[in-house]
Amino acid sequence: MTILYNCRHSGDQYRITKFDSDMNPQGSYLVTRQECDCPAGPRPTCRHRNMLHDFLERQHVGDEWFLDFDRGGWVQMDQPKAKPEPHSTEASAPDFDSEDGGSNPPAVATHIPRRL
Repeated sequence: MTILYNCRHSGDQYRITKFDSDMNPQGSYLVTRQECDCPAGPRPTCRHRNMLHDFLERQHVGDEWFLDFDRGGWVQMDQPKAKPEPHSTEASAPDFDSEDGGSNPPAVATHIPRRL
């Protein structure tokens, strides 16, 4: 199971968030170079302060890059797809014109015999 982390600005601190393989957030900690609010925060260092160094060095704070800390690699996630442009539900003449400038043939009603 791959665990990924991202880093965002949070005021004068950074927020490192852990994601599972389905990209569900699993936890989040406020971090500076000197402090972290994780359970290992009182120690001289913790994994989140080590990650912060990596994020800052690679300039991947607040972008689409995620750190696979255990494997030591970076993963770029797809950026969110653009929202579709609103469109009209009304048809106009250009909607029915063919590429060669002619019009599509008119719809012709056909008689369909009923089965008894």
